[in-house]
Amino acid sequence: MLFDLKLLEDKRGKVSEIKGSIIKSLDILENKRIISVGDRVTRELLGSGRRPEVAIIDLKERREMNCSTIFYLDDYLILVARNPAGTLMREAWLKVRKAIEISLSGKNAAVIVDGEEDLLGFPAIILPPEGWVMVYGQPGVGMVSVNIDRKAREEAMNLLQEAFLPI
Repeated sequence: MLFDLKLLEDKRGKVSEIKGSIIKSLDILENKRIISVGDRVTRELLGSGRRPEVAIIDLKERREMNCSTIFYLDDYLILVARNPAGTLMREAWLKVRKAIEISLSGKNAAVIVDGEEDLLGFPAIILPPEGWVMVYGQPGVGMVSVNIDRKAREEAMNLLQEAFLPI
């Protein structure tokens, strides 16, 4: 990604729609490489013994500070990125890419976002190798999984082009 992007206000609802399958049992994640987006989801995965290769968090839940997730990440390499609400900053995109590269070399990595991590679901779908699973939280619904494949990437890229403008 070459530009910082801003979410178009009239596309916010479309971007918020569920993009994968609602997780009924964490067993579906067995033997999968996971990239998690969100503090609660990451903490739930870690608490159940499933360690995401990459975790993207902002130390908040429902816009309230909650630093407890950080205590689960003691063996993760930590990267920090700025990503204000309603944006997809190039810096944050590159940190997600770096975290994936680190994880492919055998070390788990976390991106701690100064701002908001929600929209970093886009690089979390577009950047990992096929076969990974991106897991995120859908408020009022639960955890959602997106299998990373060509179709998921194309859908994410199309929505990215439709819903964002360079800033």
